Amino acid sequence: MSKSLILIPSDRVMSGILVVGAGSMGWNHARVCHELGVLTGICDRDKNLVDKVANKFEVKGFTNLEDALEEIKPHGVIIATPTSTHYEVATLAIKNGMNVLVEKPLTKSIDNGNKLVKLARKTGVILAVGHIERHNPVITKAKIILKNKEWGDIITISSRRVSNFPGRISDVGVILDLGIHDIDNVIHLMDSRPISVFTKGGKYHDIKYEDHATIMIGFENGKSALVEVNWITPMKVRTLSLTCEKSFVVLDYIKQNINISSSRFVDTENPNQFPTKMEIYSKEMSLNFTEPLKLEIKNFIDAIENNVEPLVNGEDALISLKVTIAAIKSLETGGVVNID
Repeated sequence: MSKSLILIPSDRVMSGILVVGAGSMGWNHARVCHELGVLTGICDRDKNLVDKVANKFEVKGFTNLEDALEEIKPHGVIIATPTSTHYEVATLAIKNGMNVLVEKPLTKSIDNGNKLVKLARKTGVILAVGHIERHNPVITKAKIILKNKEWGDIITISSRRVSNFPGRISDVGVILDLGIHDIDNVIHLMDSRPISVFTKGGKYHDIKYEDHATIMIGFENGKSALVEVNWITPMKVRTLSLTCEKSFVVLDYIKQNINISSSRFVDTENPNQFPTKMEIYSKEMSLNFTEPLKLEIKNFIDAIENNVEPLVNGEDALISLKVTIAAIKSLETGGVVNID
């Protein structure tokens, strides 16, 4: 199968996406699948949640996954359950021959992630992973421009993903919940193998896991990336900056725009000139706003219908998970962690 991002045309409708998990993220997956005309069922152990979502979108609700798979026989399953349950739920779906889109992170451990990837390949089903920001139009556009060398080579990447604490998260810390988004994207944009990680951070509030971290990732090509995440800042910031050979570029995930700055020196031969005269050029590239979750689900549908790789497959997600787990280990040990 070859990697592709071909969105399904609006006049083509496949039948059958079952959403597993009726919490906040599951609700949004169900909403988008309903808008696309592919939602056929919702499953969650909490019957009250199931009934609420099923009634809203007028589909069947289930509290048992095996019953749901047997009755509606979906073409694909979206898993939006807590991270700690991903391996168990995805394994059951894959063993039943289901194509699966599992929310990020793929699993909570590298070992279980490896098992899922191998099982999907052996079974011959699609395994897509919900790294939603990879589908953000600013990342798609930046990847194209970087490939064309319009901004020159990347020197460093720096990202900032900060906001208040989300009460819905209880089984992982900020690195595995938020940090993995930008860890995945910096690997995708750098286009080089990550080889080392160093993390500083901790628990500002009295919670079980870390709520702030700064992560330095070293790559095989000698370049580096810095990822800042927290659940402390009283405002939501989602940006990624690229320091390139020809330009300095800032991507805004929320506004879906790209700010590009460049400069050139003027009259550099004048020894009495201070500061050196410089011309600054800046432009903003606004993209057509599109919900990344809708692009993610369309990509999953396309992968099923056309038997192509999803934008983020199991192997991609496993690399991002390895770096994320290494970042957590570095925070715990206080040292650099090398990545196999």
